[in-house]
Amino acid sequence: MDGRHLLMTRSSRGAATRSPRTAVGLLPFFGFTALFLGAPLVGLIVSAFHVPVPNAPGQSVLGLGNFAASLSGGPGEAIGNSIQISAIAALIGTVCGALVAQAIVTLDSPALHSTTTVLSTVLANAGGISLAFSFIVVLGNVGFLTELLPLKEIGFSLYSGAGLILMYQYFLIPTMVMLFLPTLGGVRREWRESASSLGAPWYQFWARVGLPVVTPALLSGFVLLFGASLATHVSAAALIGGANFPLVTLKIAGLLTGGNASGQENVAMALSVNMIVIALVTLAISIPLQKRSRQWLSAK
Repeated sequence: MDGRHLLMTRSSRGAATRSPRTAVGLLPFFGFTALFLGAPLVGLIVSAFHVPVPNAPGQSVLGLGNFAASLSGGPGEAIGNSIQISAIAALIGTVCGALVAQAIVTLDSPALHSTTTVLSTVLANAGGISLAFSFIVVLGNVGFLTELLPLKEIGFSLYSGAGLILMYQYFLIPTMVMLFLPTLGGVRREWRESASSLGAPWYQFWARVGLPVVTPALLSGFVLLFGASLATHVSAAALIGGANFPLVTLKIAGLLTGGNASGQENVAMALSVNMIVIALVTLAISIPLQKRSRQWLSAK
C-alpha cells in the first residue's frame, strides 16, 4: 500500500469518525429549530386552513375561506397598501443606497470606506420603538423640523404612508450601501481605463459595461429591501399605533389581539401564510440574482 492510499484511508476513517460527532453536536440546533420555528409554522398553516363554522363555537372545517377573507375587505386593502409602500420605499432605498455606495467608491478613501461599512452595519439593524420615537421628535406634529420647515403647509404628515416610507429609509439605505459596495468593487478600474482609452465617455461606459454588471446586484438589493419593508412591524406600530392603518403587519396584530375581532384569528393566520409566500417568492428571485452578481465579483 503506497503512502497516498494510506493517507486517503486514514482521511476517510477520520471523516467517518467525525460524522456521528458532528450529527450529535447539531442535535440541539435542530431541536431548537423544530420547537421554536417548525412547530409554530405547522400550527400557523393548519389554523389558516381551518374555517370556523357559523353559529357553532369551537367547530371548524377545512377550506380556503380564511384566505378568501384575507384577500378582500380590510385585510386585502392592508396587503395592497403594504406592497405599495414597501415597493416605493425599496425603490428609493435602492437608488439612494447605490448613489451613496458609488460616491464612497469614487472617493477611494480607506478610512471613509471602513467608517461607512461599520455605520451601515449598525444602522441597517436599527429599528423598533427608539427609531419611531426619534422620528416623532424630529418630524412629528410638534417636531423640530416640523416647526422649522413648512411641512404642514405642503400636507406632509409623519403618521402616514409617506412618513413610513421616510422612516424606512433610515435602515434601508444603509442596508443597500452594505450590499452594493462589494459589487462596485467588482467594477474594475481597468475596465474604465480601457473604455476611456478607446474614447468612450463615462456615461457610455456605464451604459454598455457598468450597468449590465451591477444590474443583478441592484435588482437583488431592491428585492431584499422590499422584503425588509414588508416585514417591518415594531417601528410601524410604534409610529402609526393601532391596527386602523391599512398595513398587513398591523392588521395581523389587530386580528390577533383586538377585542372586537373575535373569530378572526384564523384570518390572521391566513394573512401570515400570505406573508410567508411573499417572502419565499422574494428569496426565489433574490438568490439567482445574487449568484449572478457573485460571478462578476469572482471574475479575474
